[in-house]
Amino acid sequence: MVPLARRNLLAERGRLLMSIGGVAFSVLLVLIVLSLYRGWKGAAGVFREVPGDLWVGQVGTRDPFRSASELPEAVVEQVAAVPGVQVAIPVHTRRIGFTDAGEEYDVFFLAFDPPAGLPLPSETRERFFPVEGTTTVDRVLAREHGLGVGDALTVLGRRLEIAGVRDGGNPLFAVAFLAGDDGRALIALDGYVAFVVVSAAPGTDADALAARIDAAVPGVEARTSQELADSTSELVSRGFLPVLVVLVVIGLVVGGAVIALTTYTATIEKARDYGVLKAVGASGGFLYRVVVQQSLIVGALGGGLGVGAAALAAPLLERSVPEFVTALGWVDALWVLGAALGVSVVAAAVPARRIDRIDPAMVFRA
Repeated sequence: MVPLARRNLLAERGRLLMSIGGVAFSVLLVLIVLSLYRGWKGAAGVFREVPGDLWVGQVGTRDPFRSASELPEAVVEQVAAVPGVQVAIPVHTRRIGFTDAGEEYDVFFLAFDPPAGLPLPSETRERFFPVEGTTTVDRVLAREHGLGVGDALTVLGRRLEIAGVRDGGNPLFAVAFLAGDDGRALIALDGYVAFVVVSAAPGTDADALAARIDAAVPGVEARTSQELADSTSELVSRGFLPVLVVLVVIGLVVGGAVIALTTYTATIEKARDYGVLKAVGASGGFLYRVVVQQSLIVGALGGGLGVGAAALAAPLLERSVPEFVTALGWVDALWVLGAALGVSVVAAAVPARRIDRIDPAMVFRA
């Protein structure tokens, strides 16, 4: 069956190559859109990376980007006094739009104000706890404005040198971290903090600790870092997921149409040969499997080429377009390749029905 299907396709090599290219571009489109979605959604992972088990904010605050939180400074001591709390760190947050050297910026700043002498891993300190007068920014913000380590931003009259560039970020919310002193000067409200990041004592369950904090401190709501990250990811999903679904469906439909057209054309051109096979006793099931093999060959070659192209294109696009944060995973690649093969089988239905209507007697007509 495979040699017969292959010979039918190779009869018109130019058409076969164009069909494989069409399927490959469809798979490339689907994978690039998926990787962009994963990359943007993964930017919320910053809340899982920041040291701490819980974020304590004002009641009703779902995440820092969609709602504001204002807590009296006294809340920090109240939270720290709850049994099971090892460390309570005040956090200042504010989204600031500013102009520097003719460039327009819109940045969400976070400043952690840890107790003096708090032991932190050097990597964590460099990424999230910069020294006074410096800031760490995400990769999207740095690439969009051509910034690098050693450059400086002037924010509301305060000069901040860029001490580091973190991986990730997305154009919906560029994030930068400040030292506690800079945070108090630039973004803090007198007498208030935005959040309190809590580290649980060893052996303390985070969910149970959150419940104790909610009960002990009025007007606050404690959420785990995972819950905060999931809530922020939802912000991306709500805006991006409907578009993603439409583009994925369009990509698969286009790929299926290309496969169906190629298989149908190859079948029609070989209608007399199929009639001969029927005349000598070939079963309908055998002929149907030949048609399916033709579709699968086009789908497999186009799908494999599309996966390879996506693996090469995603990092190139990310380097060329700052907002293009990609996270191409093998699970997505295998899923899309499987979908392409499934569409190939479905696309074989139309030419297979055409074979069923072939009259073997046509072979004997003059």
